[in-house]
Amino acid sequence: MTHAFQATCAATGESLPGEFAEATAEQIDFVCQQAAKAALQLRELRPETLGEFLSAVATEIRSRRDEIVSRCQLETGYVNARVEGEFDRAMGQLDLFSRLAVERPWNRVTSEAGDPERRPFPKPSMARRFVPVGPVAVFGACNFPLAISVIGNDFVAAIATGNPVVVKSHPSHPGTCELLGEAVKEVVKRLELPLGTFGLLHGRSPETSVRLVSHPAIAAVGFTGSPQGGRALAKAILDRENPIPIFAELGSTNPVFVTPDAMAVRARAIAEGFAASLRFGNGHMCTKPGVVVIQEQDADAFVKDTRDAFAKYPNLPMLSGPVAEAFDRGIERLRTAKGVASLFVAEAIETEGPWHRGAHWFGMNAETAMRDGWLHSETFGPVSILVRCRDEAEMLRVAKKFHGSLTTTLHTETSENEFAQRWLRIAERFGGRIILNGWPTGMEIGSATQHGGPFPASLDGRSTSVGHASLERFVRPLCFQNWPEGAMLAECSGS
Repeated sequence: MTHAFQATCAATGESLPGEFAEATAEQIDFVCQQAAKAALQLRELRPETLGEFLSAVATEIRSRRDEIVSRCQLETGYVNARVEGEFDRAMGQLDLFSRLAVERPWNRVTSEAGDPERRPFPKPSMARRFVPVGPVAVFGACNFPLAISVIGNDFVAAIATGNPVVVKSHPSHPGTCELLGEAVKEVVKRLELPLGTFGLLHGRSPETSVRLVSHPAIAAVGFTGSPQGGRALAKAILDRENPIPIFAELGSTNPVFVTPDAMAVRARAIAEGFAASLRFGNGHMCTKPGVVVIQEQDADAFVKDTRDAFAKYPNLPMLSGPVAEAFDRGIERLRTAKGVASLFVAEAIETEGPWHRGAHWFGMNAETAMRDGWLHSETFGPVSILVRCRDEAEMLRVAKKFHGSLTTTLHTETSENEFAQRWLRIAERFGGRIILNGWPTGMEIGSATQHGGPFPASLDGRSTSVGHASLERFVRPLCFQNWPEGAMLAECSGS
């Protein structure tokens, strides 16, 4: 029996039109087998054809913009400007990677000439190149239903490097995923690409996800989600007869450090910037500033300015009922913890929907933060903690306690001073992107982008899930020994 489910309106909690069937074992097998067949054909395509495909997907989805944006707003509760902005980001990614598909920056070639006269043994010629890995399973993120989902960063990187994609939609916004999937399938058909170039599966059961990554045809996995979900998939992959790479972005507290000299010059601007960054997307950002570290002497004024800034923001819907429930559990844990003070609590309003939440802010001293594990405790949504330190030395002690993080930030007026340089050396150990006098949300996508970091930020801190270098996740190196150059080009260039 096939189990069906419906999406819910994030603003009201009511069911939305449309039913989505949990993918069966047979459906997963069919889609993966089709992807395996397509992989053999896609690797032979000209790079220009892959670029044309991504460009055509962008054009098709732009033609359906109003319908997609409308459904996305209903399923996420995001304000219109937030959805429109993410739509444009997704289109920008498609346009960018359609170009990168042709330029192939990932296809770095390293060659060594042979020397048949070398003694005591002849030296062979060698050339190291890269080839597509094969079918990639992609898991849509709950917080980015357009830019990290069906047509998101994993999809564009996999297609641009010649790999078919099987997407597992996120159960919080299956309608949005279905609309995007229909557009991609239309382009696959129109361009007469292999049927298995793209597949879309729905499901809420963890077993469905495990079954997908366990299928022998799947060659790599792209995942953005919770640490629990990512670890469960990684375990299933390790249990395969042939384990495969999984590139998983899991969690991050993104600590921000603010020095007294920065507070003296722009305290109110820092408070307003922090509030805006935390409330961007209602805190549903993997890069939200979840921890702010300051010195005790600056605490009272900073708390007052930040409270004033938070008070200007309305309560907004969480992405789903389960996300709202998890948020409430995290808040209750902070509220009842020893040594933790409530600095700001957005009160619920009776006329709002059941999942509306606003900013929650808690404070503690450095000793409590380090002793009780709050530096590593992430609650998804608009919540952050303030850590008060006695002096610079204690700020550095706190910095040393952080685990892997997608980002870390320093606000200072003198980045060349001794404290900033000592902090930077520590930040390099745990950060993926190190920011000076800015905020972690609003990431730029380019050739130097790094969106990843040591665990738990991601399972592979050497990779990035955003930016040009994300292409490198879905190719693997080959060494050709004593092969003529013409044969290697035919093998690897799609000619």
